[in-house]
Amino acid sequence: MKRIIFLVLFLVSANLFAQSNEDCMDCHIDEDLTRTVEQEEISMHVDVEILANSIHDGLECIDCHSDIEELPHDEHLLPADCSSCHDDIQEEYQMSVHGEGGIEKDVPFSAKCQDCHGAHHILSGEDIGSQVNRQHLSKTCGKCHSRPEMRDLFGRRRMDPVKSYEQSVHGQKLKSDPDSQAATCVDCHGSHKILLPLNPESSFGKLELPYTCGKCHEEERDEFLTSNHWKAVTRGFYQSPVCNDCHGEHLIASPKKNGSATHGLSVSSELCSKCHSNETMMNRFGLDAERFNSYKQTYHGLAVMKGSPDAANCVSCHEMHGIRSSLDSLSSVHPDNLKKTCGKCHDKISTSFIQIDMHPKNQKTRNPIAYMVKVVYYWLIALTIGGMLVHNLIIYIYYVVEKWRKEKKMRMIKRFTMIDVTNHILLAVSFSMLAATGFALKFPDSMWVEFLTFIGMSEVVRGALHRISAVILIASGLAQCLYFVAHKNGRRDIWALRPTIDDLTAAIQNMLFYLRLSKKHPRSGRFDYTEKAEYLALIWGTAVMAITGFVLWMPELFMNFLPSWMFEVCEMIHYYEAWLATLAILIWHGFFVMLHPEKYPMSFTKIHGKITEEEFKHHHSLEWEQERE
Repeated sequence: MKRIIFLVLFLVSANLFAQSNEDCMDCHIDEDLTRTVEQEEISMHVDVEILANSIHDGLECIDCHSDIEELPHDEHLLPADCSSCHDDIQEEYQMSVHGEGGIEKDVPFSAKCQDCHGAHHILSGEDIGSQVNRQHLSKTCGKCHSRPEMRDLFGRRRMDPVKSYEQSVHGQKLKSDPDSQAATCVDCHGSHKILLPLNPESSFGKLELPYTCGKCHEEERDEFLTSNHWKAVTRGFYQSPVCNDCHGEHLIASPKKNGSATHGLSVSSELCSKCHSNETMMNRFGLDAERFNSYKQTYHGLAVMKGSPDAANCVSCHEMHGIRSSLDSLSSVHPDNLKKTCGKCHDKISTSFIQIDMHPKNQKTRNPIAYMVKVVYYWLIALTIGGMLVHNLIIYIYYVVEKWRKEKKMRMIKRFTMIDVTNHILLAVSFSMLAATGFALKFPDSMWVEFLTFIGMSEVVRGALHRISAVILIASGLAQCLYFVAHKNGRRDIWALRPTIDDLTAAIQNMLFYLRLSKKHPRSGRFDYTEKAEYLALIWGTAVMAITGFVLWMPELFMNFLPSWMFEVCEMIHYYEAWLATLAILIWHGFFVMLHPEKYPMSFTKIHGKITEEEFKHHHSLEWEQERE
């Protein structure tokens, strides 16, 4: 019997001895020791020195790997059991998105203890080398939360929380002052009991967020808890904003930083207006959706939109966090408090001053005198300016008629055929209509577009006019090409339009002459360099606009053989080529056929295709000499 007892004791002691750290290291000290898990080779090497320097120094391997009963142990072991020591933390973890919401539901990227704290090199959170030290925490969380596939899974495709946090006022503060208490991931989301925002206990939920942020921002929290925004949230109106709706979540910028949503020049247009200009939301709360638009009509609004840092924005009057109803006697915009509020910027203000409406609307009923003044001025401007236009138009027409009569008495030389004249008329009408209907689509809020809409140019009408004009322009261009090929005058003109080195010389001479640096004026043949440049630009522009226009008109057809990015490229080319062509017509063509002192008030060549003999000799002296030979 004694021998049996001794044998049992010997075997037990031998087994215990085999499970000591030294015995484990017999295998795991081997740097080449690996194991294949899910087709991935993982190192099983354990660095004794790292383990000895960890917070778990002194523990036996089997304290964590408790399912090892004998050596050699099974190939498939359970994960290290942290709950045997950290049962309270394990309980919190089980409730978190990582635990019950992640691991148990087999959700990808659900973090386990070692993912955050490490395996054998676990250090105290106060240790600068720890993965959960404040300075490294964002990187630790970012191992999962910065991965594109995880961001896709949770609907955060375009936002990397780590990069955003590092650029934020919190991340920058922690970087510049490591000893500061700037917020890190766990300060907002918690450490082990991380819950989804929909959970009532979540530190990032709608009802808890002010208290979470208030751990650091106590004064702002106390002010916000008195606001109308917070009252609406507590009543179940979750559209009402809390901290992150205005400040953001990870990329929180200082209000002093240009471009920040809470900057004085942005807060009205980028924050307040997003809700207070939303008609559906404002109707739900019984508020006016025109508050921002009415504010923009005042000096304050105009000055802020212009970039004035001193002009009053929304928070200047309504406060930042403690925003109350104007009916609340403590509100900064309550009638009894307006003198104090306005007095922050204006000295020695009167009762009449504070009654000036900062959100002017319904002027006819609110201020009938101002409304009447506006109506009077509408008519005064219309009659005065209209009268001036009629007056000057009569004078202009007089000089047009006088020039017409004068030229009729002069010897005229035919410069263009009726084919050219007709094509020019078609080109002028179709181009003007294309420009008007094209820019009307791009600038729908412009006053002239609103007028066209008022008189009946709906989107259907606009689109039809644009396409009809395009067809006319292209048909005119094709007819001109046929004329160049089939008609002898056309062949003469296309040959005369070719650019030569003499055109460059003529351009230089022309500028020297008008700068009074030379007395020699350049001579030209059938077309001078200005006409050649304009006509060749017309050919190029028509081709470019036609090609890109057809792609935009029939994308279903062209996308069968063009890459998708070509559609946007065609949009850009079509739009900017339209600007280039329109400005060129106004500035270049308009000058040479109307505003040039020698052409004023206008050139009649576009009507009958003729010019005076005097003009022919002066502007096309080389052609004149050739025809006289």
